[in-house]
Amino acid sequence: MKSSVALHTGALSALACGVSLLALMPAFALAADSPLTQAINRLNADTRQEREIRLSDLGIDAPIILGSTDARRELYLPVPAGVPLTDATLNFDASYLNGEGGRNTLLLSLDGYPVRAEGLSEAQGDASATLGVDKKARDSGSLRLGIAWSSIVSRVLCEDERAIGNVLRIEPATRLNYSYDASQLHDVGAAWTALPGKPGIMVAPGTLSADSYDAAWRLGVALERIGKHSRILPFPALQDSVDLNGLRIPAELLAIPAFASLNGKGTHVLAEPAQIGALLMLGQTPNVQADLAVNDPQLLKAVNESLDALQRQIQGLDASAATAFTQWRERHINAGLAATGTDNVRLALLGTRPVLMIAPQATGKALALFSSAWNTLARSRQLTVSEAQLPLSADGRVALSRLGGNPGAIDVLAKSDWSTSFPLGSVAYDGRLPVKAVIDVSAAPGASDTAPVASLFLNDYLIGAQQLVANGEKQRIEASVPRYALGSKNVLRVSFQRQPVSDRCLETPQAFPVSVLPTSHIVLEKTALDNDFSGMAARFAMDAQILVPQAYLEHPASSLPQVISVADAAGVSPLRAQLNVSADPKASVAPDKAFLAFELPIKDSKESVQVDEQGRLRINHKDQVLLDVHPLNHLASLQVVIAGGQHGLVYRALGADAPRFARQILLTRGDVAILGDKGALTTFNTQDPSGSQLIDNEEPKGLDAWRKPSWLWLIPGGILLVLILLLAGRNARRNRQ
Repeated sequence: MKSSVALHTGALSALACGVSLLALMPAFALAADSPLTQAINRLNADTRQEREIRLSDLGIDAPIILGSTDARRELYLPVPAGVPLTDATLNFDASYLNGEGGRNTLLLSLDGYPVRAEGLSEAQGDASATLGVDKKARDSGSLRLGIAWSSIVSRVLCEDERAIGNVLRIEPATRLNYSYDASQLHDVGAAWTALPGKPGIMVAPGTLSADSYDAAWRLGVALERIGKHSRILPFPALQDSVDLNGLRIPAELLAIPAFASLNGKGTHVLAEPAQIGALLMLGQTPNVQADLAVNDPQLLKAVNESLDALQRQIQGLDASAATAFTQWRERHINAGLAATGTDNVRLALLGTRPVLMIAPQATGKALALFSSAWNTLARSRQLTVSEAQLPLSADGRVALSRLGGNPGAIDVLAKSDWSTSFPLGSVAYDGRLPVKAVIDVSAAPGASDTAPVASLFLNDYLIGAQQLVANGEKQRIEASVPRYALGSKNVLRVSFQRQPVSDRCLETPQAFPVSVLPTSHIVLEKTALDNDFSGMAARFAMDAQILVPQAYLEHPASSLPQVISVADAAGVSPLRAQLNVSADPKASVAPDKAFLAFELPIKDSKESVQVDEQGRLRINHKDQVLLDVHPLNHLASLQVVIAGGQHGLVYRALGADAPRFARQILLTRGDVAILGDKGALTTFNTQDPSGSQLIDNEEPKGLDAWRKPSWLWLIPGGILLVLILLLAGRNARRNRQ
């Protein structure tokens, strides 16, 4: 009996010991992992993304100046929609001048909540501040920074208290730094709204296929239209140079030859595919920090070859580390790049970054999906876009809200502006041009009987103005759109002005609201198109050809930025244009529709601007030479031509090096532009160098309208004819009697 008990007790002890060993097995397994395996596991678990958004990334290149008694500005900084932020900090970079003394106050708010108020009383000083940003997810996809500046100089009762010497200067270096977990970015639409100010578009290394090149320029133009200047990132290839300054490599990874060869400073030439895989795995160098990618087989092959080479090196050192690398590769590469079904738009991880993978054949449909009309429906990580079209106007009216103008109320103390911008190609899709702007507004009454004034500007040309009846009811402002005010890109601005007074001058002036109503719109009509940049933008909105030489596909990193910037400036629609590649750069091209040609000879075209291979520029007007100059470099010409009955634009670089466009190109009235690194240096009309046609084509008004022969003379002629008939009828009746 005792032996039986002893045996039973021993069995229980053994069982307990076995349970203890099983419980400790994960700990032992973790402890058994090699340092290299642990380092790779840490990289696999790390999906933290760090971002910095500057005002300069949003197109604000010059300081914002706030002055007057009360000045306010709201800035919207993009963040991932619906994703919590971590370690978010807003660095407000500003300075002030206090030339007239008085009371100056700066109030900063985030998402409408005041977070900092400060009185600034020195003659001049620093107004910078560092603001902590809460972690909450923002469904709108933006952080709203509110800036209010108040400057009041105490003077005798009823005197003007405005001080022009007290101003706040907000620098473009103002920035938002934050990080977020990429695994919480769940859908395509949120990833599109979270794109940084200068998103990277990754393409395959080497010569691109026509489909991939076509997709890349369309993506670039679509990004320019929403104020983002894209970067073209060909996937790294052998013999490419990379900058290793600032590269941080975990010490455990230096046991791998590919990582050890990157452990240096300065410029490094990639000598083997495994080094490319190591750069992709670290994700720190700019050439692998993409936000969008053209998903074609050539890119996928290059990615897999680099990672295969890196895996072979890891396998030769540590089998368990190779297993960990396989897991990293499955999560950070294969899960997004592997084709599944028919989906052609995917949100994926490419190395360390979330990337929108877009199939070349679906680029146009994807861009329509990302528009404001359909973007809210892109709520999935993988989408199959079979069809997506933008809604078009059937009655010649386009609501300003569809063009990005958000209707709503603003408080006006002295002066406030409301504006919207739109490319001409987004509205002139069938040969119609804007001929009238209709703005519906309402204004609340103020303390003064002086009516507020609304002034309407198109591209800074005043086209209409009206005193408002301040009773809160809708009032319509209609203004004709002159042809000279139109451009390939247009800014429509409504400026409201009030008399800043208070009751008997005993109180501080108060602001009163005005509203721009949702019924505001522009009116389109079919009209004859001029042979200038605005006329070409209207033609390009319907259909267009992009003509490029084969050499452009061989050097996408240098050629795509030119194609994107010029196509955007010219008004080419990324949804309806087509790409044609010319194999022979010296063979003349005969377009069969409106075209934008790059560095190609056009058959039967009479070009006013001629450029030879040495960069010599010659501009002619009929038989007269207007300009003959050489040599030139980092410049390019863009001109309107007619070839075979088709209208088009021809782009030619001057000299050996083409300009590198650092910002959007704005084309004004004319048919020839000389472009430089900073955009259009000069624009003129070779058909009318003196500008006389511009004067003669203006519609006469008043007595001048009657002096000019026109159909208006039919009106008095018709009246006279009616009187003659009446007299003749009366005489006939008398004769019968």
